[in-house]
Amino acid sequence: PPDVKALKRFLMGDDEYRNARTKCIPYIVDGPLAIRLIKPKPMEVDIDGPRHPTTWQQVSKSVSSTGKANAAILECDIDLLTERTIRKIINIVRPHIQSITCDLALIISTPKGSEIEEPSACLGLWRIEKVDFEGAAVFPELAIEDAVEEVRSIVSGMEGVKV
Repeated sequence: PPDVKALKRFLMGDDEYRNARTKCIPYIVDGPLAIRLIKPKPMEVDIDGPRHPTTWQQVSKSVSSTGKANAAILECDIDLLTERTIRKIINIVRPHIQSITCDLALIISTPKGSEIEEPSACLGLWRIEKVDFEGAAVFPELAIEDAVEEVRSIVSGMEGVKV
């Protein structure tokens, strides 16, 4: 099937291949009037961009101490908060987040501007419904000693990096 072919190519491809093909389709289902008025039409949005870089990490298949096999994982990190436009959108949406319902599809699709039609696949679908940040779990405070150690490890990792 074409969707399986797209998934295999995606998993076997390098970061550049994945970045060119990974897209999301956000859709606001319900929300207050202020949010519904700015509601965009559903469209494919590139995950990777010069203003919000994406990094991929592949974790190989492993076996736990109990002998159970752990599946291989492909992890994606996207830095959205450094982009000013995205921060503005977040500031508009944040006060209304408890009354917003949105759907999100993560897909593999043909890169923009490509002349060759490639098979597509859907990686996942999510409904994010009326998120309550006040009721969400909170990470425990980091002890000062642990925070200092974490900062030291970050700084030591940056040594020799030219900015």
